[in-house]
Amino acid sequence: MEIIIFDVEDAACALICSPNGYGMMIDCGCTAKNSDKKNPIDVIKSINEGKWMSMKPYVTQSKSYPLALLHITHPDDDHVRNSKRIHTELCPFLLQRIYTESFPDAETINDDYTTLFDKQYREQGVVIDWKFEEDKQFQIPMTTVKNDDELKKKIRNNASIIRYIKYAGKSILFAGDLEKPGWDWLAVNNSDFISTMQNGIDILIAPHHGHKSGFPKSLFELTGNVDVIIHSKGSEGDKDGTDVASQYSGYADGVKYQSLSDKKDYYGKVMTTRSNGNIFIKIDNLGSVSFWTEKGSSNHTI
Repeated sequence: MEIIIFDVEDAACALICSPNGYGMMIDCGCTAKNSDKKNPIDVIKSINEGKWMSMKPYVTQSKSYPLALLHITHPDDDHVRNSKRIHTELCPFLLQRIYTESFPDAETINDDYTTLFDKQYREQGVVIDWKFEEDKQFQIPMTTVKNDDELKKKIRNNASIIRYIKYAGKSILFAGDLEKPGWDWLAVNNSDFISTMQNGIDILIAPHHGHKSGFPKSLFELTGNVDVIIHSKGSEGDKDGTDVASQYSGYADGVKYQSLSDKKDYYGKVMTTRSNGNIFIKIDNLGSVSFWTEKGSSNHTI
């Protein structure tokens, strides 16, 4: 299994190549137009030229789809604003999301996403065999989010569909933008979430890009320490003027990774796309995990 956590600045996008080669994209954000960062589409193209990923299309009786699934945790603009290029160049077979009309501010949701994806993908019930050991999605019911005094303060974030994947004994959690009240709710009210998290997770894609508002203490109380945490903010959360949670490093044991720019090995507990660039992960069928980044972080030891 191969994974890319894209460097899209404050946005969110990740790509998973499943054990049998199908592609799953978690969110489809991209950087602002004036950024010098590569669009995820262009990163994928350059990687495939070098044959780093073994992603294959999902083929039906009538059509071939570059992506098997596009999973949208929630429709904030920074999670969906690459919709046009994804639809044109990496069209998915399936879409997983919450219907836009479920949100009280539906009219403000990105037009490309609403038109090209949400209004077009209304078929349900198709199950893809990814060859994962486990593949679970957790979500607070929308009616609960809308009616709970704390949850409804950030409806889109707290309605995030989070995804848990396990392969070869290694697990990864994509946490969307779920806020602290959302983690507290799941940790009390969702029995499957509780039992799954109590088995531990190895890699956490941190909620809400690493913001303090999403720091999941109640999650860590279930999982214990993870191996590594990945988010998109700067790694120095204790600097004045930031709102990044500095507590994360206390809940990670750390991993070794190689920087592709200088070919050196680094060791870190919290990786950030802001410091490390695009982050690449490979899990083989024996459960061995390898990490590469575009560059090493000055906050990490060599």
